[in-house]
Amino acid sequence: MKTDKMKFIYTIFVALISVLLSSCSLSKFVPQNSYLLNKVQIVSDIEDIGKEQLTPYLRQKPNPGIFGTYRLQLRVYNISGFDSTKWYNKMWRKMGEPPVILNNEETERTRVEMQKQLSNKGFINSEVKVHMGLHKKKANLTYFVKGNAPYLINNINYNIEDDSIRGIIYGDTINSLIKRQARFDVDVLMAERQRIESLLKRSGFYYFNKDYLYIEADSSLNANQVNITLKARPMLQSRADGTIEKSVHKRLKIRSVSFIPWYNPELRFSEQITDTVLYANYKFYYNQKKHIRPSLLTEKTFIIPGNYYDEKDVEKTYVALNGLGIAKYVNISFREREAGMLDCFILISPNKIQGFSLEVEGTNTDGDIGAAINTTYHHRNLFKGSEQLNIKLRTAYQPMGDLTDLLSNNSLDLGGEVSVRFPKFMFPFLSDNIKRRIRSNTELSVSYNFQTNPWYTRIIGGTALRYIWVTGSTNNERYVFDLVDANYVYLPSMSDKFKSTYLDVASIIRYSYEDHFIVRTGFNYFKTSQRSNKPFANFYAYKGSIETAGNTLSGICSLLNVAKEDGAYKIGNIRFSQYAKADFDYAYNRIVNSRNKFVYRFNVGLAYPYGNDDVVPFEKRFFAGGANSVRGWSVRTLGPGLYKSVNPGLDFMQSGDIKLDLNFEYRFKLFWLLEGAAFIDGGNIWTIKDYSSQQGGSFCPTEFYKQLAYSYGLGLRFDFTFFLFRIDMGVKLYDPTQTRSYQWRIPITWEDTAFHFAIGYPF
Repeated sequence: MKTDKMKFIYTIFVALISVLLSSCSLSKFVPQNSYLLNKVQIVSDIEDIGKEQLTPYLRQKPNPGIFGTYRLQLRVYNISGFDSTKWYNKMWRKMGEPPVILNNEETERTRVEMQKQLSNKGFINSEVKVHMGLHKKKANLTYFVKGNAPYLINNINYNIEDDSIRGIIYGDTINSLIKRQARFDVDVLMAERQRIESLLKRSGFYYFNKDYLYIEADSSLNANQVNITLKARPMLQSRADGTIEKSVHKRLKIRSVSFIPWYNPELRFSEQITDTVLYANYKFYYNQKKHIRPSLLTEKTFIIPGNYYDEKDVEKTYVALNGLGIAKYVNISFREREAGMLDCFILISPNKIQGFSLEVEGTNTDGDIGAAINTTYHHRNLFKGSEQLNIKLRTAYQPMGDLTDLLSNNSLDLGGEVSVRFPKFMFPFLSDNIKRRIRSNTELSVSYNFQTNPWYTRIIGGTALRYIWVTGSTNNERYVFDLVDANYVYLPSMSDKFKSTYLDVASIIRYSYEDHFIVRTGFNYFKTSQRSNKPFANFYAYKGSIETAGNTLSGICSLLNVAKEDGAYKIGNIRFSQYAKADFDYAYNRIVNSRNKFVYRFNVGLAYPYGNDDVVPFEKRFFAGGANSVRGWSVRTLGPGLYKSVNPGLDFMQSGDIKLDLNFEYRFKLFWLLEGAAFIDGGNIWTIKDYSSQQGGSFCPTEFYKQLAYSYGLGLRFDFTFFLFRIDMGVKLYDPTQTRSYQWRIPITWEDTAFHFAIGYPF
């Protein structure tokens, strides 16, 4: 029965791929005497200016293709007929992409723009030529770039008449972007103007901007040499008689900082003010109620009366105030009230204070896909300090195991959580200055979870205190420190079959399915180089975590001379877990173009039991296989090591203390909402100790690489913008648990194929 289901799924999957790969003539909609732009190449003899740097100047690009060649979107468009009024032809054309027709004018414009860019980069005598190959209604273009000798910067001079800024600019020339004997690059010159503008705006020169700076370039020297002179224009001021006079650039101080914490742009300023409060040298203008404490806003404000104006302080204040849950948006403005002094006004438009939300979401736990309904009540200003109260009720259903067993094996979760998040680092002995500079939150939470599945019923009650903070102007680094995360696991019922199969005296998971405590401390770190303003730049993302459990409880028991029972400390006749665990995940995205990318991933984890535990709790162990691991295996059906399961379906012995995943995936746009993927996965799990119930599962430094499992496959993704749904078909390539002659799984059998439904990318 299971094989028939797998065959049916496989047939549907292959049929869908076949339809997508069906094709018509690529030149079907190319007009007479016109040519399909088939291929564009850039050949450059300049070492650091090649295809990647010049591609943005192409006015025309060929229709995108899978692996750079198979133009699926064009082929989908060509499925349509010539009658554009028919609905099905409109559908195919909307899902596909029309052919790119060669345009000679755009080709020449491309050549000219490339020439201009090369001149800006110092190759003033460069040459760009175009070779056009025409054959059977297809055109191949090649742009040949010859740089010739570039112009170099011979000398750098400064001509700053204004005494107020001369010393600052001269004193920072060591950081200048313009270097002697460097190539004459207009982009570098413009970046230097921007750098000096920022330097002066960080030093109190509120009105200064880069337009006051200009650069003269003298290229009359021989041997492609250029002399650079950077000059600064004086500030211009209007006199009482209407004439304009030159003046020095003004360095301004902050005279006052005023807040309107509950600003309504639809009302006049005077209509919103009923009370004025002075707090710590800051002014607060309120309407009828003091909706938020002044101390919170001053802690988040880096603009300080008496200091010189600094645009960095303004940027940091924007980031800190916008991070408050009560702030919908923030506006900071300045006015010069008297000579040399600025008044700052900070207007905060509020978010809605209270609300309910109901959402249906897809879940993906270790590759098991399911659905959940979340009902949430939130209050964004609980104690008038932007404290966020969240009360969440959750119901989740999740099939477990193989895709073909959706109805026979499933779990139901019912739970709730109450959390309060404070917008500050609530920790003793830290100065106010340090607290101000850390963009952090402190979160307290209490949770309850009821879980039932075919094997047992489990109840988990927990409480946690954690700190969350971010760094970087784009929040590209995130830290989470769980100071205390305590959970009590209670199992009121369990099936006899589960007990007899897994919980005998020698079972390594026996204590995981008895009532137990887990009191842990953990640290998580995440960083990415991805930037929203550079969508086609390569980027990496890595995350790491480390946690320990049971050390504090073990230390207390030891100090109090508590006697051990069955070789372990217990509290109220309940055992507590003691272990250490670390996990590291690295992914690198190589962006070929807007439609093609390669993703590489490395994931390794280690968990070690000690003291009060002989084995890591089951819920803290690692699993292999599934939608985010080695996709030729269903979730939790691979490993550990050479261990072979003797139980059909989900085997609770297939968990380990060490994990290694190696993944490669090629992702490409298809058409409409569809994306495709081709992947190769490798990995396995192992145990640290040699457990009798997991024969062949222990880690051996000289043998583990021979025990890596490998798989390959294809996938489809449906990108609905707000979430991504994917289907992956993984096929076993190398199965280390088989005898030597059967380890390489060629040819393919139905049993070697696994299908996965999941939400989001695997890594």
